[in-house]
Amino acid sequence: MQIVDGSRHSRGTARDAAVDLPVLVAVVGEQWQRIVEAVDALPDVAFARPSVLPGWTVGGLVMHVASSATAVTEALAPAATAVGGGPVSAVEYLAGTGARAEAIADTARALSASVAATGPRSWLAAQVAAACAALESRTGTGTGTGTGTGIGTDSPSAGAPTAAGAPGGTGSPVAAGGPAAGGEVVVTPGGPMALGEFLRTRAVEAVVHGLDLGIEPSRPALRVAARLLADLFAARAPGHAVELRVPPFTAVQIVDGPRHTRGTPPNVVEVGPVPFVQVCAGRLAWEDAVADGRVRASGERSDLRGWLPLL
Repeated sequence: MQIVDGSRHSRGTARDAAVDLPVLVAVVGEQWQRIVEAVDALPDVAFARPSVLPGWTVGGLVMHVASSATAVTEALAPAATAVGGGPVSAVEYLAGTGARAEAIADTARALSASVAATGPRSWLAAQVAAACAALESRTGTGTGTGTGTGIGTDSPSAGAPTAAGAPGGTGSPVAAGGPAAGGEVVVTPGGPMALGEFLRTRAVEAVVHGLDLGIEPSRPALRVAARLLADLFAARAPGHAVELRVPPFTAVQIVDGPRHTRGTPPNVVEVGPVPFVQVCAGRLAWEDAVADGRVRASGERSDLRGWLPLL
């Protein structure tokens, strides 16, 4: 588990940015499909029940997941691909979600009301199918919604950087030196983004809201989400005083203060990937996670409550 200097990620230059675009397509598609299958098994009465998010029903949360997939379809629409200006990184996109929170909630509630006749199950399945079809058409890559991604957690392609210019599959638009090595620039709710960067944000949303619905994430999707949230933490709290470890996926140096160079770091926070995602997303209180051992924090600078939640 390589420890990364958090200051290098202050503008969202992320370690997963060079992952093959086909890998990200497969990871996101597989995680979406997990949610579709779990939602399909819910009884009708479940959709009107409150979700774990205050003010959201289960149906509204399902509609939000559907909207996340719809955003990919819209980003890949022919009329939406010609954009100018510098691309937004995945870290910068997630950093702006708070400002869009109310609009996001309003959209989900409106969708939940408008599709009452067809139901959230079929709407979610249709939006995920459309997004996966758009991704497969544009990249020439399968989304893993049929037979699975075939990506092992320990495989280099599950998240390890690839050589610049590595082929992105038949017909893939990945280009050496392209935006974050993530393919063409597309239009997103957060601004123009490299397609690979946008898919990393879709992985975070699918993992977070899958957990909200009680759905265990796939390990490849959890890895992408944990690494991106660690990058966001490093951008939000730059420095070298604390070593934040999220085994087995990543470790970053964060928080302003004395730099640690050798031996045992004086300030260490270690947390598993699922509770790390939950703490970052505001689903798990820092003090509760520390109290029950899901977060292990040592050192006078290891209290990270002041930067949470990230999303």
